[in-house]
Amino acid sequence: MAASNVVFVLLICFIINSFAKRDSLYDFLFNGDYEFIDLTHPFDNQTVYWPNAQVFRFTKQIGDYDATGSWYAANDFTAGEHGGTHIDAPYHFAKTGLHVGELPLTKLIAALIIIDISSIVNDDPKFVLYKTHLDHLLYYEDKPSLLIFKFGWSKYFNDTKKYLGQNDNDNTLNFPGLSEEVVEWIISANKKVVGIGVDVASVDPGSSTNFPVHKILSTKGLYGIENVNLSRQIPETGCTALALPMKIALGTGAPLRLVAICSKQEPK
Repeated sequence: MAASNVVFVLLICFIINSFAKRDSLYDFLFNGDYEFIDLTHPFDNQTVYWPNAQVFRFTKQIGDYDATGSWYAANDFTAGEHGGTHIDAPYHFAKTGLHVGELPLTKLIAALIIIDISSIVNDDPKFVLYKTHLDHLLYYEDKPSLLIFKFGWSKYFNDTKKYLGQNDNDNTLNFPGLSEEVVEWIISANKKVVGIGVDVASVDPGSSTNFPVHKILSTKGLYGIENVNLSRQIPETGCTALALPMKIALGTGAPLRLVAICSKQEPK
Protein backbone atom coordinates (compact mmCIF):
# COMPACT_ATOMS: atom_id res chain seq x y z
CA MET A 1 0.00 0.00 0.00
CA ALA A 2 1.30 3.42 -0.93
CA ALA A 3 2.40 5.68 1.90
CA SER A 4 -0.25 8.24 0.97
CA ASN A 5 -2.96 5.60 1.28
CA VAL A 6 -1.68 4.52 4.68
CA VAL A 7 -1.81 8.10 5.90
CA PHE A 8 -5.34 8.51 4.57
CA VAL A 9 -6.57 5.31 6.30
CA LEU A 10 -4.95 6.34 9.58
CA LEU A 11 -6.58 9.78 9.35
CA ILE A 12 -10.02 8.25 8.77
CA CYS A 13 -9.54 5.91 11.74
CA PHE A 14 -8.50 8.84 13.92
CA ILE A 15 -11.60 10.84 12.97
CA ILE A 16 -13.96 7.91 13.56
CA ASN A 17 -12.35 7.16 16.91
CA SER A 18 -12.58 10.80 17.98
CA PHE A 19 -16.29 11.03 17.22
CA ALA A 20 -16.96 7.70 18.93
CA LYS A 21 -15.46 9.01 22.16
CA ARG A 22 -17.12 12.41 21.98
CA ASP A 23 -20.25 12.90 24.06
CA SER A 24 -23.46 13.74 22.27
CA LEU A 25 -25.02 17.15 22.84
CA TYR A 26 -27.62 15.45 25.07
CA ASP A 27 -24.91 13.92 27.25
CA PHE A 28 -23.12 17.26 27.42
CA LEU A 29 -26.20 19.20 28.53
CA PHE A 30 -27.42 16.58 30.99
CA ASN A 31 -24.10 15.67 32.63
CA GLY A 32 -25.09 17.54 35.80
CA ASP A 33 -23.21 20.76 35.06
CA TYR A 34 -26.22 22.63 33.69
CA GLU A 35 -29.68 23.55 34.86
CA PHE A 36 -32.72 24.49 32.80
CA ILE A 37 -34.76 27.42 34.09
CA ASP A 38 -38.26 28.05 32.78
CA LEU A 39 -38.84 31.78 32.25
CA THR A 40 -42.45 31.29 31.12
CA HIS A 41 -45.68 32.12 32.91
CA PRO A 42 -48.35 29.40 32.52
CA PHE A 43 -51.24 29.91 30.12
CA ASP A 44 -54.62 29.65 31.83
CA ASN A 45 -57.64 31.79 32.67
CA GLN A 46 -55.45 33.95 34.94
CA THR A 47 -52.87 34.81 32.26
CA VAL A 48 -52.32 38.53 31.69
CA TYR A 49 -53.44 39.84 28.29
CA TRP A 50 -53.70 43.35 26.89
CA PRO A 51 -57.12 44.73 27.89
CA ASN A 52 -58.65 44.46 24.38
CA ALA A 53 -57.11 41.08 23.50
CA GLN A 54 -58.72 37.65 23.47
CA VAL A 55 -57.73 36.02 26.75
CA PHE A 56 -56.74 32.37 26.98
CA ARG A 57 -59.65 30.02 27.54
CA PHE A 58 -60.64 26.49 26.66
CA THR A 59 -63.56 26.44 24.25
CA LYS A 60 -64.02 22.68 24.56
CA GLN A 61 -62.67 20.19 27.07
CA ILE A 62 -62.97 16.43 26.85
CA GLY A 63 -61.66 14.14 29.55
CA ASP A 64 -63.31 10.85 30.38
CA TYR A 65 -63.08 7.07 30.30
CA ASP A 66 -64.73 5.29 27.38
CA ALA A 67 -66.71 2.06 27.52
CA THR A 68 -63.51 -0.01 27.52
CA GLY A 69 -62.04 1.87 30.46
CA SER A 70 -59.49 3.78 28.38
CA TRP A 71 -58.86 7.44 29.17
CA TYR A 72 -59.12 10.07 26.43
CA ALA A 73 -58.61 13.83 26.79
CA ALA A 74 -58.47 16.67 24.24
CA ASN A 75 -59.05 20.41 24.49
CA ASP A 76 -59.74 23.27 22.10
CA PHE A 77 -58.58 26.73 23.11
CA THR A 78 -58.65 30.31 21.93
CA ALA A 79 -56.21 33.12 22.75
CA GLY A 80 -54.69 36.28 21.35
CA GLU A 81 -51.13 36.22 20.04
CA HIS A 82 -49.95 38.89 22.48
CA GLY A 83 -50.55 37.69 26.00
CA GLY A 84 -48.70 35.85 28.73
CA THR A 85 -45.06 35.14 27.96
CA HIS A 86 -44.94 35.78 24.22
CA ILE A 87 -42.83 36.99 21.34
CA ASP A 88 -43.45 40.02 19.12
CA ALA A 89 -42.32 39.38 15.54
CA PRO A 90 -40.93 42.31 13.53
CA TYR A 91 -44.10 42.23 11.39
CA HIS A 92 -46.02 43.37 14.50
CA PHE A 93 -45.03 46.99 13.80
CA ALA A 94 -43.27 46.80 10.42
CA LYS A 95 -45.12 45.80 7.25
CA THR A 96 -42.01 44.30 5.67
CA GLY A 97 -40.82 42.61 8.87
CA LEU A 98 -40.62 38.86 9.45
CA HIS A 99 -43.63 36.92 10.71
CA VAL A 100 -43.22 34.57 13.65
CA GLY A 101 -42.96 31.56 11.36
CA GLU A 102 -40.09 33.19 9.47
CA LEU A 103 -37.83 33.89 12.45
CA PRO A 104 -34.62 31.85 12.03
CA LEU A 105 -33.53 29.51 14.80
CA THR A 106 -30.12 31.19 14.78
CA LYS A 107 -31.82 34.22 16.34
CA LEU A 108 -34.05 32.26 18.72
CA ILE A 109 -31.13 30.42 20.37
CA ALA A 110 -28.88 33.13 21.75
CA ALA A 111 -26.65 34.22 24.59
CA LEU A 112 -28.86 35.44 27.44
CA ILE A 113 -28.09 38.66 29.29
CA ILE A 114 -30.25 39.76 32.21
CA ILE A 115 -30.09 43.45 33.13
CA ASP A 116 -31.45 43.72 36.66
CA ILE A 117 -32.72 47.26 37.19
CA SER A 118 -35.30 46.38 39.84
CA SER A 119 -33.45 48.32 42.55
CA ILE A 120 -33.51 51.42 40.35
CA VAL A 121 -37.17 50.97 39.46
CA ASN A 122 -38.05 50.55 43.13
CA ASP A 123 -41.62 49.39 42.33
CA ASP A 124 -42.43 52.66 40.55
CA PRO A 125 -45.12 51.97 37.89
CA LYS A 126 -44.22 55.20 36.08
CA PHE A 127 -40.51 54.39 35.74
CA VAL A 128 -38.98 54.75 32.27
CA LEU A 129 -35.46 53.45 31.58
CA TYR A 130 -33.04 55.93 30.00
CA LYS A 131 -29.42 55.66 28.91
CA THR A 132 -28.15 57.37 32.07
CA HIS A 133 -29.49 54.47 34.14
CA LEU A 134 -27.30 51.98 32.26
CA ASP A 135 -23.94 53.69 31.84
CA HIS A 136 -22.28 51.21 34.23
CA LEU A 137 -24.70 48.29 34.05
CA LEU A 138 -24.86 47.14 30.45
CA TYR A 139 -22.85 44.09 29.39
CA TYR A 140 -22.59 42.72 25.85
CA GLU A 141 -21.64 39.35 24.39
CA ASP A 142 -19.77 39.12 21.08
CA LYS A 143 -22.38 36.70 19.76
CA PRO A 144 -26.12 36.77 18.99
CA SER A 145 -27.69 37.94 22.25
CA LEU A 146 -31.08 38.31 23.87
CA LEU A 147 -31.20 41.13 26.43
CA ILE A 148 -33.90 40.87 29.09
CA PHE A 149 -34.60 43.74 31.46
CA LYS A 150 -35.73 42.85 34.96
CA PHE A 151 -38.01 45.58 36.33
CA GLY A 152 -39.06 43.40 39.26
CA TRP A 153 -42.64 43.06 38.02
CA SER A 154 -43.02 39.27 37.88
CA LYS A 155 -44.18 39.26 41.48
CA TYR A 156 -47.37 41.04 40.40
CA PHE A 157 -48.26 38.71 37.51
CA ASN A 158 -51.09 36.97 39.37
CA ASP A 159 -52.72 40.34 40.14
CA THR A 160 -53.68 41.64 36.69
CA LYS A 161 -54.84 45.04 37.90
CA LYS A 162 -51.59 45.64 39.79
CA TYR A 163 -49.43 44.16 37.03
CA LEU A 164 -50.94 46.41 34.35
CA GLY A 165 -51.48 49.38 36.66
CA GLN A 166 -55.04 49.74 35.44
CA ASN A 167 -56.81 52.98 36.26
CA ASP A 168 -60.57 52.39 36.46
CA ASN A 169 -61.38 56.07 35.89
CA ASP A 170 -59.76 56.49 32.46
CA ASN A 171 -58.73 52.91 31.49
CA THR A 172 -55.06 53.90 31.32
CA LEU A 173 -52.20 51.53 32.15
CA ASN A 174 -49.15 52.22 34.30
CA PHE A 175 -46.12 49.95 34.44
CA PRO A 176 -42.39 50.47 33.78
CA GLY A 177 -40.85 50.30 30.32
CA LEU A 178 -37.98 51.21 28.04
CA SER A 179 -37.37 54.59 26.46
CA GLU A 180 -36.87 55.15 22.76
CA GLU A 181 -33.45 56.60 23.61
CA VAL A 182 -32.12 53.57 25.44
CA VAL A 183 -33.24 51.08 22.77
CA GLU A 184 -31.68 53.15 19.98
CA TRP A 185 -28.46 53.28 22.00
CA ILE A 186 -28.39 49.53 22.64
CA ILE A 187 -29.03 48.60 19.02
CA SER A 188 -26.43 51.04 17.69
CA ALA A 189 -23.84 49.93 20.26
CA ASN A 190 -24.04 46.22 19.52
CA LYS A 191 -25.22 44.71 16.25
CA LYS A 192 -25.23 41.21 17.80
CA VAL A 193 -28.41 41.90 19.82
CA VAL A 194 -31.24 39.90 18.19
CA GLY A 195 -34.04 40.58 20.67
CA ILE A 196 -35.03 42.51 23.77
CA GLY A 197 -37.27 41.18 26.54
CA VAL A 198 -38.97 42.54 29.65
CA ASP A 199 -40.76 41.18 32.72
CA VAL A 200 -43.65 43.60 32.15
CA ALA A 201 -46.55 43.60 29.67
CA SER A 202 -44.82 45.73 27.03
CA VAL A 203 -41.37 46.91 26.02
CA ASP A 204 -42.92 50.39 25.97
CA PRO A 205 -44.10 51.96 29.25
CA GLY A 206 -47.73 51.21 30.11
CA SER A 207 -48.70 54.84 29.57
CA SER A 208 -47.38 54.86 25.98
CA THR A 209 -49.91 55.46 23.21
CA ASN A 210 -47.66 55.43 20.13
CA PHE A 211 -45.32 52.52 21.07
CA PRO A 212 -41.99 53.90 19.78
CA VAL A 213 -39.90 51.02 21.21
CA HIS A 214 -42.04 48.45 19.40
CA LYS A 215 -41.56 50.39 16.18
CA ILE A 216 -37.79 50.63 16.58
CA LEU A 217 -37.38 46.91 17.26
CA SER A 218 -39.62 45.95 14.36
CA THR A 219 -38.01 48.24 11.79
CA LYS A 220 -34.54 47.06 12.86
CA GLY A 221 -35.55 43.40 12.49
CA LEU A 222 -35.37 42.56 16.21
CA TYR A 223 -38.03 40.66 18.10
CA GLY A 224 -39.44 41.59 21.49
CA ILE A 225 -40.38 39.30 24.37
CA GLU A 226 -42.90 40.41 26.98
CA ASN A 227 -44.13 39.05 30.32
CA VAL A 228 -40.93 37.11 31.00
CA ASN A 229 -41.12 35.18 34.26
CA LEU A 230 -38.19 36.38 36.38
CA SER A 231 -39.64 35.35 39.72
CA ARG A 232 -36.49 33.39 40.56
CA GLN A 233 -32.89 34.54 40.49
CA ILE A 234 -30.78 33.54 37.52
CA PRO A 235 -27.25 34.58 36.50
CA GLU A 236 -27.06 37.86 34.66
CA THR A 237 -24.55 36.42 32.18
CA GLY A 238 -23.29 33.01 31.07
CA CYS A 239 -26.67 31.46 30.18
CA THR A 240 -28.12 30.50 26.81
CA ALA A 241 -31.72 31.37 25.91
CA LEU A 242 -34.04 29.06 24.00
CA ALA A 243 -36.84 31.36 22.81
CA LEU A 244 -39.09 28.97 20.93
CA PRO A 245 -42.53 30.36 20.02
CA MET A 246 -45.47 28.51 18.57
CA LYS A 247 -44.68 28.53 14.84
CA ILE A 248 -47.65 30.56 13.59
CA ALA A 249 -46.68 30.98 9.95
CA LEU A 250 -48.13 34.48 9.48
CA GLY A 251 -48.21 35.42 13.15
CA THR A 252 -47.51 38.92 14.43
CA GLY A 253 -46.65 37.27 17.73
CA ALA A 254 -47.06 33.94 19.48
CA PRO A 255 -47.09 32.22 22.86
CA LEU A 256 -43.53 31.44 23.86
CA ARG A 257 -41.75 28.81 25.94
CA LEU A 258 -38.64 30.65 27.10
CA VAL A 259 -35.89 28.59 28.74
CA ALA A 260 -32.50 29.58 30.13
CA ILE A 261 -29.72 26.98 30.10
CA CYS A 262 -27.26 27.97 32.81
CA SER A 263 -24.03 26.49 34.09
CA LYS A 264 -24.23 25.48 37.74
CA GLN A 265 -20.77 26.99 38.17
CA GLU A 266 -20.46 30.70 38.71
CA PRO A 267 -19.64 32.42 35.39
CA LYS A 268 -16.31 34.16 35.27
